[in-house]
Amino acid sequence: MQALILEAPGNLRLGTVPIPALLEGEVLVKVMAATTCGTDLKAYVRGHPKFPMPGPLGHEYSGIVAAAGANAPFKVGEAVMGVHSAPCQACYWCLRDQENLCESIMETMVLGSYAEYLRVPARIARLNVFPKPDSIPFEIASLLEPFACVAQGISLLPLRPDSSVLVIGPGAIGLMFAAGLKASGVHDVTLAGRHESRLAIGEQLGAKTCKIADIPTGEAHRFDIVVECTGQVEVWEKSVDYARKGGTVMLFGGCAAGTRASFDTKHLHYDQISLISPFHFGTKAVRMARGWILGGTIDLSALISGERSLAEGPEVFEDLRAGKGVKYVFRP
Repeated sequence: MQALILEAPGNLRLGTVPIPALLEGEVLVKVMAATTCGTDLKAYVRGHPKFPMPGPLGHEYSGIVAAAGANAPFKVGEAVMGVHSAPCQACYWCLRDQENLCESIMETMVLGSYAEYLRVPARIARLNVFPKPDSIPFEIASLLEPFACVAQGISLLPLRPDSSVLVIGPGAIGLMFAAGLKASGVHDVTLAGRHESRLAIGEQLGAKTCKIADIPTGEAHRFDIVVECTGQVEVWEKSVDYARKGGTVMLFGGCAAGTRASFDTKHLHYDQISLISPFHFGTKAVRMARGWILGGTIDLSALISGERSLAEGPEVFEDLRAGKGVKYVFRP
């Protein structure tokens, strides 16, 4: 089968690899849609400690079951949507309702959705793969994984219908936060960024928008909740300044390894600012995100910037590196 292989940072090629054999409980998914992800872009640009190179790339997917191992939870021909990881549900963190921090969740994740077929291990197939309704397009179903990351973060926020929330960074995740917050009943969501076209998508999703330089300042204009989605240290540091007394700051965007941030300690301490920094997702978040997608009230189609072939993989990631588009969909 054809698959995109990340040889080294900046070196992505289309190659031919064997179709994986299946073990008990596993399923082989014929990939119908695989969407690009900011984490994959980071791996392409600078490498990633959890993405071996050379190795397969891609982890957002939906498709049709092409083969099933013994006792697998799906049958050949079923349309499915899923994520690329699942917790063990038995380790220290899983037993404390922190499945996203499961000691083996990252080591057992599956990569390689930028390919004709994807082998889904038994644990993931059992816990985090679901039937895909005919009403949900494959490309929207493939957004389940990033939306689950957003759901994990939103589940930790002290939300009220009258909360004022600032989301910084109108990339795919920031846009999904705007959508997820609105779906969670928050009426006052402001999305701040630099890209006019992405801010326009945020408006379609129900958010107010502004340029980062125009974020309101001063005590009277501070926000109940601030969600940082850029992964830039300087934005992490500034995010705390936008939170009101007793407010919450979610540092969602992952910064480069080895970086450090500093904050206004007076504001942080005396104004009792809560800092949250969520990572990955557990099974509850996956189901929350799936509910949003299946609910029919959120239209994420504007996040899809176009369709590309696997052969265009290198060009796609160079476009993303240059800030062109939000997410692209491969249809192997």
